[in-house]
Amino acid sequence: MSSDLSRFDTETIKHAVNNAFPEELIDYHATIAVEIINLTRVLSHQYQREFPELTAIKSLAKIKITNPFTSTEIHKQSLTSLYRELTSKKQLEQYYFTAFISSVMLSPSQDQKQFEQYKAITLFVCAKLYMMGRHESAIKSVCNEIRQWSLGKRNELSNNLPDVITIEMIKLLEALDSKRKEKLEYSNKSRIGRQISNIYVPYNDCHTGSEGILRKTTLRDPGATPTRLIATPVENEDGDIITEIKQVKVSNEGWALEEAASDQKKSLLISMKKPSKNGYAVQKLMAQATSNRLLKTKMRLPCDIYQATNFEISTLLKYCMDHTIVCEKTRSFILASLTLGTSLQHISQRDYNLSKNTLEFEHILPTQSQRKRIIKLISPIQTLLVIQLPNDIKTHLLNDLEQSTLDKISNLLKHINKQHRTNLSTQKISNYLAQKLKQEAIDPTIIALIQGQTADEIPALSYTHLAEQTVNKTYQRFLKFLENSSIKFEYILKFDYSIEHEKNKVIGSPLVIGDEILAKFFNTIEQNISDISDLYSHSRHNLITYYVLFTLAISSGYRPVTGWLGKITDYNLLNHTLWISDKEMHQSISGRVIKIPEIAVSILEHYKQYLKAGKVEFMNRKIALSQRYDHAITGEEHLFFFITDNKIEEVTPKTMTDHFDRVLPLPLNWHRHYIRSLLVREEINPELIAAWMGHSELNEPAFTRFCSYSINDLSIISDYINKKLASVNCRGINFV
Repeated sequence: MSSDLSRFDTETIKHAVNNAFPEELIDYHATIAVEIINLTRVLSHQYQREFPELTAIKSLAKIKITNPFTSTEIHKQSLTSLYRELTSKKQLEQYYFTAFISSVMLSPSQDQKQFEQYKAITLFVCAKLYMMGRHESAIKSVCNEIRQWSLGKRNELSNNLPDVITIEMIKLLEALDSKRKEKLEYSNKSRIGRQISNIYVPYNDCHTGSEGILRKTTLRDPGATPTRLIATPVENEDGDIITEIKQVKVSNEGWALEEAASDQKKSLLISMKKPSKNGYAVQKLMAQATSNRLLKTKMRLPCDIYQATNFEISTLLKYCMDHTIVCEKTRSFILASLTLGTSLQHISQRDYNLSKNTLEFEHILPTQSQRKRIIKLISPIQTLLVIQLPNDIKTHLLNDLEQSTLDKISNLLKHINKQHRTNLSTQKISNYLAQKLKQEAIDPTIIALIQGQTADEIPALSYTHLAEQTVNKTYQRFLKFLENSSIKFEYILKFDYSIEHEKNKVIGSPLVIGDEILAKFFNTIEQNISDISDLYSHSRHNLITYYVLFTLAISSGYRPVTGWLGKITDYNLLNHTLWISDKEMHQSISGRVIKIPEIAVSILEHYKQYLKAGKVEFMNRKIALSQRYDHAITGEEHLFFFITDNKIEEVTPKTMTDHFDRVLPLPLNWHRHYIRSLLVREEINPELIAAWMGHSELNEPAFTRFCSYSINDLSIISDYINKKLASVNCRGINFV
């Protein structure tokens, strides 16, 4: 014990350390003490200065040790046994500090040194906060975050944590504070933002000596998955107030939040400006008519009378480009709204590079932050998107939208409509870009990027890996069309097409694996399967399951859900179709049907043979396992399952995370990012991509009303995926 400490300080430290040694767990006191001493050795020198109590804590822990020569492997086994006992006795909440100390990082994809350093810092932060008093809630929060990280449930958190080993406490606090503010500014309910705060707050309180507070804690009510509502006003010129309501599932995983965003339930709230005198029934019909008109507008049909015509746009350009009629600021706002496909108000809120006359904005996705261990598996991306604007748009004039400018635009449109019997409006002008590009089958992600929409508004943005050059080429093509529309007039809209963009600059999702990595993955799994002589060993069963699961995932885009990839009765191997039901919120929808590639069908046939052989193999030795094989064959239970420690594990997001962490440690929906990006690159029709992905158009699944495609059209995607699988050495192999 340090002689520099007073008796009071010594007793205070002792009381704090005793929180790690509950009397009920006296058999594990030595194990806990060894771990505390190990963490004192792990703690980097620059952090040791923060904790003068370290020596005293180490001395108190040594008193509890009975065998100072325990091997590392035996010590980890003892920690695991302690954690299992806390779990089995449901004491994780009661002894959260001890549970945190007993946590062991087993994931090979995590940086072990980073975890150990955070764990060491957290131990001494908590000890100091215990000494200060009134910090129970902060201690519990940070202990639970580190413990959950060790269980593999904080991948997104670990992706966003600063490199703790290379910096000092002051810099660490600044980095944590900056990162949590960044996340919470984007959304004050950001899950990752709250998790980082759970680490930052106790670290900062410890460093600054802040006085603690006591909070009352309540348990969350059990029940259905919670949801949140997002209300967005809809641009409408009829005077009625229209609000779009989106219901989105709340989840604890980043990939699950993406899937929830793509599985929104939408509805419209319509408030009539002039209520009908004929009663509620007529009002209901009027509201339904308004809703149908908005849905039809989203379809961008050429016959829709509410869409701007080419004549109206060319007439607008004729007047707009005449410098004697329209001032420079008014022209800039009209052209910006027309060419960027967004409202006048939104135009004034966007960011421009005034010197280069470009639109610049950050396209940031949660998946762009990945831990160092798996960066080599994914594609490098950039976040800044630059769009070159026509020279006639003066970006320095777009920062301030004055009422006088709105009045000038309104008067100009009234004059054009009166002179040419047109029906131009600001809404028609801002909708024209999306209208024209959708009619030309341009992918909605490209349109959304030009318009400045986010992944919350267009979920497909989360899944798509795009070259900046592709976005700019599409934009330039639209400008070329407008230029040709004005060529017969005295004043022509001109654009500088000589500007070149970086060819290799990509934005969007990084979860697009290179073909060489995917080929190596399939080769490695196949080789590992062939190297195991025991055909029915648990490790070989799991490897076979991985091989089939990943093949079918790429082949179908199946969302990661419990019972992933369904039952054998969901497949029709004669016509290569698969029935998918992975959208739990849409209870009125039975699912969707897609076509799967020949290679996937072949692999599935080999897997069926393996199931039948396994049923026979274990018929007299392991009856429960034999029955599980049989139920997979007959469709009584889900087709896939794992075997761990002689126990059957059903395929769920949790078990998938644990198993795949050792073979391909990526977010569970990486295959949806991978395939959608490839299909966009191949210029597959966006509606077919949406049908394959299960993205609803107009809040409906594919192949319902308003759709001219049939299930056979999905053969286009199936054939392409089949070629892709063949190119990465994925093939049918004999499992028995």
